[in-house]
Amino acid sequence: MLHTSIVSVTASLALVLNANAQAALYAQCGGEGYSGPTSPMPPWNKHCTKYYNNHNDHNNDHRYTHRAKVLHHFTGFNINSTKPSASNPLGNPTLPGWTTSGGLNWVGFLVSKYNTSLTLSYNFAYGGATTNASLVAPYTSTVLSFIDQVTEFTNSIASKPSYAPWTSENSLVGVWMGVNDVGNSYWLSNIDELLIKIMDSYFGQLQILYDAGVRNYVLLGVPPINRSPLMLSQGTDATTAEAAVIAKYNNLIATYLAKFKSKNSGVTATIVDTQAPFNKALDNPTAYGAPNATCFNSDGTSCLWFNDYHPGIAIQNLTAQAVASALKGSFF
Repeated sequence: MLHTSIVSVTASLALVLNANAQAALYAQCGGEGYSGPTSPMPPWNKHCTKYYNNHNDHNNDHRYTHRAKVLHHFTGFNINSTKPSASNPLGNPTLPGWTTSGGLNWVGFLVSKYNTSLTLSYNFAYGGATTNASLVAPYTSTVLSFIDQVTEFTNSIASKPSYAPWTSENSLVGVWMGVNDVGNSYWLSNIDELLIKIMDSYFGQLQILYDAGVRNYVLLGVPPINRSPLMLSQGTDATTAEAAVIAKYNNLIATYLAKFKSKNSGVTATIVDTQAPFNKALDNPTAYGAPNATCFNSDGTSCLWFNDYHPGIAIQNLTAQAVASALKGSFF
């Protein structure tokens, strides 16, 4: 059987073929074969890496995932380049893609370690993305918002082309939005009103995906990015304020999802709490090979953070485990 999902990171929409949508925290890295913008980058997006690892082939049971996310799940996929396949589940670049983790990110772990059958990822994530650029501006105007990412999906694989023959049953859309939306606005006096507008836009995009035939969704909440080295350097007032807005955002996802499910028949949707995997490592850093919860190192393993804003491999792995556990028996 061919299994397809669509998921979108940390700024993103992705289809598993696989897909997810998450506000992207990562800027484009400018890796081999990439011709998009590489600057200007916000201070937290200055470290990017390319890794080209061998990957395992699986049986002919394909799953497709679409993702839209914060750079926590950005892999550098270009829909006009090499398509995902049994020998290359990300399509382009090859595993683990262009990441800011030091190696695999959670998308890479899902398609290469926690999959129970061949899982292909069409990852429409774009570094630095917000849900709706007219509501919360990204770091530069060339960044593709969640809205833009869904448009890219609509203009490419929504029609179920021969290279991506997904169905409602074998596809999963993964959305990990909110990090950039919250990070770029948490201090505003009208934040409560703004969050409602963001959610209206977010679930408006899910409606477009539903109308295209998507029925399976996994939505990732905003992680405790207030505990990142960058945010901790801003002081207690900033981290406390951001944590409060993160909680509001995550609560709204649940509220809006309930409405979305009541309006649309046949929806199977799961919310993954990303606070738990992040906090599991941050509360016990030595168990994951780090001396403390605040150091960062671009090797991705010596510290919990790859740089002062993006998690390293251990947290990425824990996040992938959380997603796989939430979808156990279906796609993973």
